[in-house]
Amino acid sequence: RQSLEARKVWSQLRASRRTMTIARLAILLLAASFMPTAALLPPRIVMAAPSSLRPPRLATLRRARVQMLSPSAGSLAAASMLPALLGFWKSEYGVSYAYGTATFLSGILVLPSATTRIATAHAACLALYGLRLNAFLLYRELSIARFREFRDKIEARALEKGGRLSRAPFIASCGLLYLGLAAPLMLTAPASAPPALAGALVCLMYAGWLTAAAGDAWKSVVKARKGEDALVTGGPFRHLRHPNFSGEMLLWGASAAAGAATAATNFDGRGVLAACGWLSLSALGWAGISFVLAQAATSLEKRQAQKYAGTPGFTEWRRGAWPGITLPQKQWPAVGGSAGPHRMAGRWPPPSRAR
Repeated sequence: RQSLEARKVWSQLRASRRTMTIARLAILLLAASFMPTAALLPPRIVMAAPSSLRPPRLATLRRARVQMLSPSAGSLAAASMLPALLGFWKSEYGVSYAYGTATFLSGILVLPSATTRIATAHAACLALYGLRLNAFLLYRELSIARFREFRDKIEARALEKGGRLSRAPFIASCGLLYLGLAAPLMLTAPASAPPALAGALVCLMYAGWLTAAAGDAWKSVVKARKGEDALVTGGPFRHLRHPNFSGEMLLWGASAAAGAATAATNFDGRGVLAACGWLSLSALGWAGISFVLAQAATSLEKRQAQKYAGTPGFTEWRRGAWPGITLPQKQWPAVGGSAGPHRMAGRWPPPSRAR
């Protein structure tokens, strides 16, 4: 009797096991039937997890990258202002090599933190401009004796006015100017969505860069072939009397405008104070470099009129070529010396650019 009861229990157990096995197979088949549908659903729905376990979003990672790589105001100020100290060594270096070095360092410093292609192109343009300018200045200094004579005359004139420490105010103003020229980078680099206008303005920056580079290169080639006193009227000079100054004006004006256009659309209440500060510096830099370049073009206009008066083709060339933005000449006295430094402490523009 006990044996019959044991067999009955055993048969029931086996039946329950078969039932559980069939149930498991049914569940697996049911789950398999839903797999194609689940594969079509967004990953956020299929792989739902508590918010504490979800990976950070791409926007969050970008913001963290920008905060980690963005230069501080102090580091940008150092990159912009420290090169101006070259003026204590040679007065002319404070507005030539210092100008190019500060621009190059500022672009390189901001470049890793650029979050968009527009910001990357903006920073790269400044770095390329500074690199090209310094390479051109070095070529002129090493290959042309007249340039070295101009540099020595400027240094002797500066020493006559006082010791090297007396240059400190002028050097500080140059450093502040270079910081203002780099300020627009701090507006475009962290912006997540700069407007299309900013992209167009950055393209204009490269147009200005190419114009200035073409002007310096064309003038150097012509003067190397025909002599340092030759009048250059071909190439970019056919339509622009001073393509280097006009190109620089276009570059720096477009840079400041790109920063302003980006700030107008990409900064909320948290960053508005910093954006206003960089906008103010940008306006200061643009106004300062525009005045310097206009004054340099005005000075060069007067010297060319005195030097090439009566030269065949000079009058026709002046009628057909645009002088760029200049100042009323009646407000400025004659500039002494053939090196061409303007009234601002007799040190700008560098002799390599003002011939």
